Amino acid sequence: MKHIFILNPAAGKGMAERVVLPKILKAVKETDVSYEIHRTMNVGDAEHFSRNRCIAHPEEDLRFYAVGGDGTLNEVVNGIVGFDHAELAFLPAGSGNDFARVFANPQYFTDIVRQIKGSAKPIDLLRYNERYCVNMINIGLDCEVVDEVVSLKKMTPLSGSMAYLAGIAVVFMGNRGFELSLTMEDGSTLSDEFTLVAIANGAYCGGGFKGATNAVIDDGLLDINIVKKLSRHAFLALLPHYKKGTHLQQKIAQKFISYHQCHSISIRPTGIEPIKICVDGEIEFAKEITVTIVSKAIRFSVPEGCE
Repeated sequence: MKHIFILNPAAGKGMAERVVLPKILKAVKETDVSYEIHRTMNVGDAEHFSRNRCIAHPEEDLRFYAVGGDGTLNEVVNGIVGFDHAELAFLPAGSGNDFARVFANPQYFTDIVRQIKGSAKPIDLLRYNERYCVNMINIGLDCEVVDEVVSLKKMTPLSGSMAYLAGIAVVFMGNRGFELSLTMEDGSTLSDEFTLVAIANGAYCGGGFKGATNAVIDDGLLDINIVKKLSRHAFLALLPHYKKGTHLQQKIAQKFISYHQCHSISIRPTGIEPIKICVDGEIEFAKEITVTIVSKAIRFSVPEGCE
């Protein structure tokens, strides 16, 4: 097997290249595996490189390590999905790194020797408007917070959950609602003003917030967390529980939150402006979005000890 490390040199404010790359070089020497390192040059490079490599070498078993954050992971997913001879691996070096949190011993994801000795298992993907998502699609508050976090990271040393909490504080002051129309799998429609809608494969977002508390990455189901417009008081009351994944157990949640497990959902704005969506931590815009679950769509390499 060829081990291909796709490294985003900008990830983690340079941590991917400064800290992780020397560990990769040490580990591949120690384990004596065939390897290659590719540094991404711009947005989309990880996707294009991994896809072209799969096309060029159909006879070779390939494992692609996304070395960066959830955005780098998303690019590699979209590059290799559909190629049976390719495996996906994730070496967290970004600020959120939420996908790794769903596994036992997530700290082992930064142990490159354990990564190399890992084994692949099939996992689900979210398919939306002809693209794929591995962790979560967020609309509303979570998405606005991610947008704010990008600015905060440029101006402050904050990262991870601390940056996310600071972003929440900024967005919270506006207390904006989002008018959306949701069409569920059974054809029923819910049109209202929402604080957020999260469509999940993995359970975590925002550097450790367990918003999709019941999500499992290989159960063949979307987990959808729908939060109607909250007052500031209700928002503050639910926030610590949203962080821990216990928000559905709170009495106040019965009034504002509905949680669904299904196979598809369609969302459109009730106004003329497109929807701002956050896909694996990256911002996009769409006039409408339809999300479906693709069961066991890709093989994901789980580090030794994280099974």
